[in-house]
Formats: sequence, structure tokens, C-alpha cells
Amino acid sequence: MGKYTQGILGAFSGKVGTVVGASWRGIKYMRSLAAKRGNANATRKQLEQQARFSLITGFLKPVKPLLEVGFKNYAVGKTGYNSASSYNLKNALVGETPNLEIDYSMVLISRGDLVGSKSMVVQSSAAAKLNMSWDDNSGKGKAKPTDQLMFAVFVPALADVVYAIGEAERQDESLVFDLPAEYSGETVEVYVSWVSADGKEIATSLYAGSVLIV
Repeated sequence: MGKYTQGILGAFSGKVGTVVGASWRGIKYMRSLAAKRGNANATRKQLEQQARFSLITGFLKPVKPLLEVGFKNYAVGKTGYNSASSYNLKNALVGETPNLEIDYSMVLISRGDLVGSKSMVVQSSAAAKLNMSWDDNSGKGKAKPTDQLMFAVFVPALADVVYAIGEAERQDESLVFDLPAEYSGETVEVYVSWVSADGKEIATSLYAGSVLIV
């Protein structure tokens, strides 16, 4: 235990209450105690929440720029990424630790009122290529021919993902996208959505399913 004998402005060494006295190069100073860290007193519920947060952020962080766009209309007082994390934390996880998993069918990469494409078909017919096709439903709601395709392709086995905005327009009705060569032979999880040309309107994303890449 430390002691001080010259009043609060006097020099001292050691710990007194929540203050520590020390010296550096002959200069006496005081500092407060560092806050305790660690999970020694964490409850089971807190540990569970930490595990859930870690799993969902690890999955979503690589597509943070995409989520900033996809959830910006729901980001009231927060970033698009934080809004996306909150939504998926509540809706896209199943089970409990140590068997906590992501339900890929419940993940959203965007939320909005723009009309999507329920006719979306995604498959792989050639090595490291992803084939997407859809019906041009321009004129339905706010849907326009120039709406930009937005998609993300997750590869859980490789802990990797690729994503893009603007590789095709709604009026194109199809896209063949080149994937990294190492994706061949892997099963990917595909999500697609639409963004208006001016970036103001966004569709709620569609889970296009699991696809085995040739």
C-alpha cells in the first residue's frame, strides 16, 4: 500500500485508493488505476452474446462497404454496417454456443422498398463462373431498367467473399461473373439485390441459395 505525507499535491509512490504514484526520469506523477479487463466475471448470457456478436461481425465485416449502401435507408442514428449487423444478429443466427451457426437463408445484405427480382436463377455452368439470370420487371413499383445489380458471394469453407455493384442492369436480364479460381469445387452462398442508378432506392436482398461452383 502506498503512503503520502505532503497533501494531495505532494509526491508519493505506490497505490492509494484508485490512484497510483510513480516517477519517470525524476518527474513525480499520479495516474488512475487501469480498468480491469477480461471475462472473469462475465455471465453465461454475456458470453453467449459475445459469441453471437463475434460470429455475425466476422461474417459481415468483409462486405462492410456493401452493407453501408444496402442498409443506409435503415441506418437511423447509426451506420449502414451497424444497422446490418443489428438486423442479422437478431434474425440470422440459430442455436447456442458451442453450436451457434449462421442461417444463410435469413441473412440480408440490403433492405428497402425497391422491387427485387423473384425470378432470379443462379447457377454455375463453367469453371469459376457464376451465371445469374432474371426477368426484367421494370415498371413494377419503382423498378427501372437502369437499376444496378448488387450481389455478394460468400465461400464459408474458405472464409472468403466477393461482391459487386453495377456489373449489370435490370434490363440486361443476365450476367456471367468470373469468380476467383480457388472457388471451383466450393459451395457458395449467394445474395442478390438492386440499387437505383442514383443510389437512392434499394431493394431488400434475396437469398439465391447455395451453389456448387464448377
